[in-house]
Amino acid sequence: MDIEQVISAIGEIPFIPKERGRELYEFVRANKPEAVLELGFAHGVSSCYIGAALKANGSGLLTTMDLDRTRPRPELANLLDISPWDPDIRTLLKTTELEDWVEPVFTPTSYNWELMHLLENTPAGQWRFDFAFIDGAHSWFVDGLAFFLVDRLLKPGGWVLFDDLDWTYGSSPSLRETGYVRAMPAEERDTPQIGKVFDLLVRPHPGYRQFRRDSNWGWARKGP
Repeated sequence: MDIEQVISAIGEIPFIPKERGRELYEFVRANKPEAVLELGFAHGVSSCYIGAALKANGSGLLTTMDLDRTRPRPELANLLDISPWDPDIRTLLKTTELEDWVEPVFTPTSYNWELMHLLENTPAGQWRFDFAFIDGAHSWFVDGLAFFLVDRLLKPGGWVLFDDLDWTYGSSPSLRETGYVRAMPAEERDTPQIGKVFDLLVRPHPGYRQFRRDSNWGWARKGP
């Protein structure tokens, strides 16, 4: 299945527009990473774009992490007409024939806990990933730590990409009226938290050499 077939199969499923999906695909095709990490997959749309590029390259694996709530729940099929995560990532991977190229990891609380396990099992002086895409909690608290954990696992010369630099909890139609968001201090609710992670933690980091802010995306390359 080529990129056009993947785009056709995914359609308008949120949350990555097809133009951005194509950018992800072309980046992976050009840079040929062997090991890719994704934090936050939701329905699995971005995972399919990355997986399709790995398949086209002929090698590599995407490890992608998100919360248990995105897990397929066949036991609820007769109780609900539609799940909030319908289609789920496993359905999309099967539809796009990318199951061998993407490994979903479901976690109860946070991908940071899974990254801790990866660090525990990675020998000192070794790295796990060539490219990391952070598009999960959109939170200073979660993704600020996630960046430092990813940095410990990212190979020298590897890239990290952040999505939604300008996104806020207060501007999200699906979240702004939830009790969780309404209980936030106004500053926290209206601050683009991933933008703060990128500008205050990533850019000043002495281990990174190249930076690019492309609309709502932020790119950074780890130095040698």
